[in-house]
Amino acid sequence: MKKFSKFLLICIGTLFVILGIIGIFVPVMPTTIFLMVAGLCYINSSEHLYQTLIRMRYFGPIIKSYVEYREVTKGFKISSLLLLYIPSIITQIYIVKTWVYRIIPLVLIILLTWHILSLKTVDKDTITARSEGDTERKS
Repeated sequence: MKKFSKFLLICIGTLFVILGIIGIFVPVMPTTIFLMVAGLCYINSSEHLYQTLIRMRYFGPIIKSYVEYREVTKGFKISSLLLLYIPSIITQIYIVKTWVYRIIPLVLIILLTWHILSLKTVDKDTITARSEGDTERKS
């Protein structure tokens, strides 16, 4: 069963990497968040794929900081919340008319907001320095 769960995590991680790559070219898709989820999948299934992911020039240090240390920059928090709230508010106002169908997205928004705000806030220099100076993965 352990092999199946590793395989499943690798498949899910790869799907999120593909979504992250698409997000580079599509403005409303959040690239970094997809790559962070891929990092979470890979750290629990494939050390090689995880190391490949965190070696990425622009996104690697951010992914490593989130996955290993549960910390992000203030700018990341702001942009994540904006990318969460703006489409959600537009959808709730213009598309969803029944209150029953607004409850699940509202609960998800609250949970995601709580998660994002619960992460430690650091500056970009800390993330970059840690990425360059720390070669071992935190257990």
